[in-house]
Amino acid sequence: MGAALSSLAPLLRSAGMELNVYVIPDTAERTSFFERLPARRNADALLVFSFDLTEAETARLDGLGMPVICVSQHVDGRPSVYVDDVAGALHGTRHLLNLGHRRIAFLETVGASGFSFSSNERLLGYRQALTEAGVPLDEDLVAATAVGDKRGTAEVLGRLLSLREPPTAIFAEQDEVAVAVIRTLRRTQIAVPERISVLGFDDQPLADWFDLSTLAQSPSDLAARPADRPCGSSRTPRRNTNGTCSC
Repeated sequence: MGAALSSLAPLLRSAGMELNVYVIPDTAERTSFFERLPARRNADALLVFSFDLTEAETARLDGLGMPVICVSQHVDGRPSVYVDDVAGALHGTRHLLNLGHRRIAFLETVGASGFSFSSNERLLGYRQALTEAGVPLDEDLVAATAVGDKRGTAEVLGRLLSLREPPTAIFAEQDEVAVAVIRTLRRTQIAVPERISVLGFDDQPLADWFDLSTLAQSPSDLAARPADRPCGSSRTPRRNTNGTCSC
């Protein structure tokens, strides 16, 4: 998200617009934001980054009378710019299958507000790849942990490795989780990838530090698409024109 915003700001600036960022870290701030709707002031568009809106919140934003564009998520009936998570997970799982793996675990992320769409889609792609390869789905191989929860990740790995047929590969839906998996495995003297292959998703900078195989997405491309609409409206700009972002 940070990389996308960094790419978005100069695109808007080149069109004579500015970027205001509204960060909503908790429930109290979320309630306050939708009560005050600061984005209504001198704004031409609202970009909603990775944020699951309720029906009431969506209605409030519609009342602003400006384009509302969802970024890094797909919302039916709304302008959306997002990564094809199903296709990405499908290709990633196929890659592991082509390496000869048949016991592939999928480690999804819990507690990441705003990312449930991506999480569900990546799990769907994983399951589709196994089904098309004729590999039986084993729900024991699907586990969940929170980003940054070292103890939780270690417990999940312990459960997976204690299965009668443990996985030979682990597909983590986010690079942060994949890196935590690698660190935990190496600390317990389990070689990666010699004994267990680990695959991530996103291609964050930390992937290079851990020699992590990962599925790449381009934050700059993700930012360029939603910038088109606000920049296109710059022919008739408002005073103190701003592009605004809620995340």
